Amino acid sequence: LLFHSGVLVSLSLSGPQLEKVVIDRTLVGKLISDTISDAVLTDNFIILSFEDHKQLCFIQFTKKMDSPDVNKRLEKLSCLDFKISYIDILGPEGRRMKRHLAINCMQDMVICWWSATSDGAWPWSPISCERDRANLLLLGCAHGKLEVLSYVRTEWDPLDASFSTNQPYQVYTVEHSVSADKEPMADSCVYKCVRNKIQCAAVTRIPLRSKAISCCRDATEDKLVLGCEDSSIILYEAYNQVTLIAQAELLPALITYHPSGAIFMVGSSQGELQLFDTALSPVKIQLLAQDYSPEATLQFSKHFDVPSSLIQIQWAAPQVASASADGTDIHDRLLVRFDKGPLGVLHFKLGVITRGQLGLVEIIHQYIRYDEIHEAINVLNTMNWNMMGRQCYICLSAIVNHLLKQKLTPDREAQLEASLGTFYAPTRPLLDTTVLEYRDPISRYARRFFHHLLRYQRFEKAFLLAVDIGARDLFMDIHYLALDKGELALAEVAKKKANDIDAESITSRIELLGLSDKGDSSHEAFMDQRPSEHRGAHDPSAPGPAM
Repeated sequence: LLFHSGVLVSLSLSGPQLEKVVIDRTLVGKLISDTISDAVLTDNFIILSFEDHKQLCFIQFTKKMDSPDVNKRLEKLSCLDFKISYIDILGPEGRRMKRHLAINCMQDMVICWWSATSDGAWPWSPISCERDRANLLLLGCAHGKLEVLSYVRTEWDPLDASFSTNQPYQVYTVEHSVSADKEPMADSCVYKCVRNKIQCAAVTRIPLRSKAISCCRDATEDKLVLGCEDSSIILYEAYNQVTLIAQAELLPALITYHPSGAIFMVGSSQGELQLFDTALSPVKIQLLAQDYSPEATLQFSKHFDVPSSLIQIQWAAPQVASASADGTDIHDRLLVRFDKGPLGVLHFKLGVITRGQLGLVEIIHQYIRYDEIHEAINVLNTMNWNMMGRQCYICLSAIVNHLLKQKLTPDREAQLEASLGTFYAPTRPLLDTTVLEYRDPISRYARRFFHHLLRYQRFEKAFLLAVDIGARDLFMDIHYLALDKGELALAEVAKKKANDIDAESITSRIELLGLSDKGDSSHEAFMDQRPSEHRGAHDPSAPGPAM
């Protein structure tokens, strides 16, 4: 935690319990201002911006914090030997404004940005040139110095700006915009940093019901969540260009995506929290208690006095994603920070079965446990078979196995179709390797669904499924059961379809044999064209040497 005055506080936790606090006042009195606006902290340097100064502070450590022991990293800055320097930046003169900072994962580029609406010309402080109208700066931090590389003015007022976690030289912004009809929109922009120049490369316009007040991207950066003034939540999926809308129970002033991408938390300034899954279904939560009574929101005011506004919620996870090899990283703690205090940590108790995980597989299994199959299928639909085939197959298997144990109803039938459809009719095309890996095991589930339909005499749907699978034995199953039930016309059609498949199979085998025979005859012709004296040596009918 960095206070406006320069006081740096490091907190060490053991689980949710506070273990150690280090208060470092090394920077107090050594800075040009005590109105720190934002900060970037790394193991090698610190960068500070100020609300009332057009300068950035660059604090370079001559001694690195390279100890793997986190507790040893909690040393005071005075032990690290540092030097302080300042760099002038662009922007309007004499204005007090919030200047935001963000750094890329390579830690060699930084952006500094501020609201475009705060730099309008004042009579006593006119804007002289386009350079002074810039509100997005690209800075390089290498070889122990910080320098302005490029600058640009965003087309609209930015709500947020940050570097991509996957592409270190791309910057994502979300900007307030309006349509031709003056309707509120959000522009999701991609800026590229090429040859030390920053320029806008792509813009996606997202229609909104009302003005956006918060936003967050998931770890894959494919999904963008926007919280709006009317309490609506907008989820935009870039790949499919699909927009989902839900209504929150609170004013979504804060949003943070869980590192797993399975859920995101929404918070209001009044100290309320609401949980959504990545398909935008609300997830009920409650504080740990003997009685099971989950609610739509968690309200801190019911449990302790909330003297000030909630201003930050953040999952306890590294800024740069570094998933473990077996995917068992546990992120079950949420930091909550109120303006002028208090500070707290929510520890999510997820049980032994989930091993403390809050991932997509665990969320789907929880939905199945409480028979919320529609929500489980919606989450499965958001998953990428090409990127997470194993997890997708685990989830599909769990859903289908659960449904096949239930009595078949129109709803269950539709859910089985939708579950299998996530593989057979996916939202994004499957790679050939993905199809080859999972085609056979999933076809076995399709056959089980077929026999489930037959068991409940859903002949029409079973027939259509048999056509999709294209197996002769399935049509013969329909034929015999239809005969037993007196459905003679259906029995005849099924028998004919089975015979057609049989005939096609025989024809295909004959064609393959024909191709094989042609290959053999051409080989023999080639052999016959060789000189006769050599033919005898290789002719099986030629007499062998006398014994």
